[in-house]
Amino acid sequence: MATTAEGGQPKLFARQASGLIREFGLFDTFSFNTLGYALGLVLAVVPFFAGSVFPGRNVLIVLTMGTALAVFNGVTYGMLSGAMPRSGGEYVYNGRVLHPGIGFMTNWGFTWSQLLGIGIYISWTINYAISVSASVIGYSSDNQALLDFSTWISGQWQTFLFGTLVLVSVILVQLGGMRFLKRFLNYLFVVALIGSVITAIIFLMNDRASFAEHFNTFMARVTDLPNAYDTVISQATEAGWTQESASWTEYLVALPLAYWMYIGFTYSAYIGGEVKEPQKTQTRGVILALLVGYVIYMVTLGAYYRTVGTDFNDAAAYLEYTVGETPLPVTGVLNFFAGVLTTNTFLNVIVGLSFFLWHYLLLFVMFTIIVRNFFAWSFDQIMPTKLTTLTKGTAVPWVAIIVASVAIEVLLALFTFTELFSYVYNYIVIFSIAFWFTSFAAILLPYRRKDLFEAAPPSVRRKIGGVPLITIAGVINLILFSLILYASFTLPAFSGPTGWQATLFVIAIYVTGIIIYALVATVRKRKGVDFGLLYGEIPPE
Repeated sequence: MATTAEGGQPKLFARQASGLIREFGLFDTFSFNTLGYALGLVLAVVPFFAGSVFPGRNVLIVLTMGTALAVFNGVTYGMLSGAMPRSGGEYVYNGRVLHPGIGFMTNWGFTWSQLLGIGIYISWTINYAISVSASVIGYSSDNQALLDFSTWISGQWQTFLFGTLVLVSVILVQLGGMRFLKRFLNYLFVVALIGSVITAIIFLMNDRASFAEHFNTFMARVTDLPNAYDTVISQATEAGWTQESASWTEYLVALPLAYWMYIGFTYSAYIGGEVKEPQKTQTRGVILALLVGYVIYMVTLGAYYRTVGTDFNDAAAYLEYTVGETPLPVTGVLNFFAGVLTTNTFLNVIVGLSFFLWHYLLLFVMFTIIVRNFFAWSFDQIMPTKLTTLTKGTAVPWVAIIVASVAIEVLLALFTFTELFSYVYNYIVIFSIAFWFTSFAAILLPYRRKDLFEAAPPSVRRKIGGVPLITIAGVINLILFSLILYASFTLPAFSGPTGWQATLFVIAIYVTGIIIYALVATVRKRKGVDFGLLYGEIPPE
């Protein structure tokens, strides 16, 4: 229902102030963005993922090239959030620079990627993070109860019921307010980071011969496989695996892998209305998250490949992902191999806890931005204004939290008990379309919205050779996401299903966004409010 101002005239916004409180400083924003791309989770899965999807590529080279491009994605979102420091991400940026309908359509699509994604990540927190951690600790300590638990917790009903408990914990923390949320995330972020640093140290303190010895001893004890290190490579070779060098064009195709490792490092843009001094903090928090991640990735993955060996990693990945039969007793994640290198139960518990936390804390980030996007739509009255209702004291949109929770619980059930997502869900394509469109908001901001550009802080108005830096960043961001979309459709193993069902699903999401906007805009116009006016107004603080 549209709200009205004094005198009975319809108002453009739900109220004259958002009511949100700016709680997030630089460290909070850095932590939020680093948790957004789940650094430790990515570290764990990248070696096998890269070895199976992008064989022959040096991951460190791909990472360095991709990080250079990702900088411009960070600059794009950091500068846009500095020029328009409000919650809602590309809903605000595209809506105020391109067209309100484009803003809603792109953010609607992005939000669906997060809704679907959080349903999947909740289940993975249970049947992957907890299960794998229990297995690694169980094998390192010869604890059969933990091994039995790791199998039991992976069951469908266990995943759904414990996943529901995890969702409830996310809701309760959210209701505590942004100040409580940031403290909760920051403290556990440090714990998760310590586990990742310990993992890196374990690999740095060992070499290839040491790993082969430990791995052979472990496999002989657990699986009775003799000379396991060499046997894994020979089994893969007999199954058709070969280690070949890649051409420079194949490296270009692999560049999206590097960005995939940072998906989420710009997520503070979606809580722009709750970031202190956003003109400075946003860009710094985004770029800091990227650079810290790059250093940790390079050190840890460099030590991993030096110790474990690229041939062994890619051969084991080939057996697990391509052949579908692996001699490993645990899914091939980096922390499993760290566990092989140490029999210290305490260290394995810290590493396992870290692996769990990177999954678990990501849920809070995704949930927060979903709720803030709901809030932004409702504040502009595209969705019911009831979604902007805040709790007293903590100032959190509790109605939006309830709506998001119900949707996520349904999606969790669908992912757990059906095969639907395996046919239609392509996470990377869904959100990349939104990021691709946002490139144009950055490119055109200095020209289509000179008023916003000239009113922005000096850091946003910076120019290189007379060309606005935000325009340059937007052009490179456009190139990056064109590459990502190309790789997503040509390499289903990288992004998810790309068949006709998945394509129609993506189209349906974005078309639905257009239809919703058009219907609401028509109704609002009949009541005297022109949604085109949203183009000229930034939501009030």
